[in-house]
Amino acid sequence: MHTIATAAAAVGRNKTAILRAIEAGKLPVVKDENGEWQIDPAELHRIYPPLLSASMRGKDLQPRLYQSPLLTPV
Repeated sequence: MHTIATAAAAVGRNKTAILRAIEAGKLPVVKDENGEWQIDPAELHRIYPPLLSASMRGKDLQPRLYQSPLLTPV
């Protein structure tokens, strides 16, 4: 579960954008035992795509198919 701050960091937005989505009813939240809002990551990423990590940026994210050289015609 995310707090507003960790949710904002996870999607590269600011806390105000997350609060606006909550107030608009687009992003459901629940309160924990301390009274803090908790955001389900699945709900967060339904609205905002997750950030790519630094190691993933610039890489081809499409799956690749490899064929064994033994299967190519001679």
